[in-house]
Amino acid sequence: MNKFSPSHYQRGKIQVWDFIADQELDFFAGNVIKYVCRAGHKDQEGELDDLKKAKVYIDKKIALYNDRT
Repeated sequence: MNKFSPSHYQRGKIQVWDFIADQELDFFAGNVIKYVCRAGHKDQEGELDDLKKAKVYIDKKIALYNDRT
């Protein structure tokens, strides 16, 4: 683990940012994935907090979608 690649993003066989890049996700979708994947695994931050952060990005992405239609 290091400052730029913390352990809460390194669980599993692929790092979260590698998955986000591979899937070519935009900023909002990438942050949803990031917060859901780290939920409950980051020091000093609860699972619920991370899930709420993911929801903020989902809500923003939906709002942007609705604004375009």
